[in-house]
Amino acid sequence: MARLAGSPEDLETLDAYCATGSLRRAADLLHLHHSSVARRIEQIGRVLGLDLGGAPGLGRAGMALAAWRLLAE
Repeated sequence: MARLAGSPEDLETLDAYCATGSLRRAADLLHLHHSSVARRIEQIGRVLGLDLGGAPGLGRAGMALAAWRLLAE
């Protein structure tokens, strides 16, 4: 998560995607086109070394994001 900390857009995108589990619903929350969110999620997945297209990667990213935020408080 520290790798993404310099990009608030990436953190916001990951947060929306983890919360909804859907590119289209995350796009709605972020007021973006779903293909823009898909591109961001693919890039974030490469940075984190996770496949965010499936439940295991999405779950790990959600837990990592929550833990990172708790530690930052």
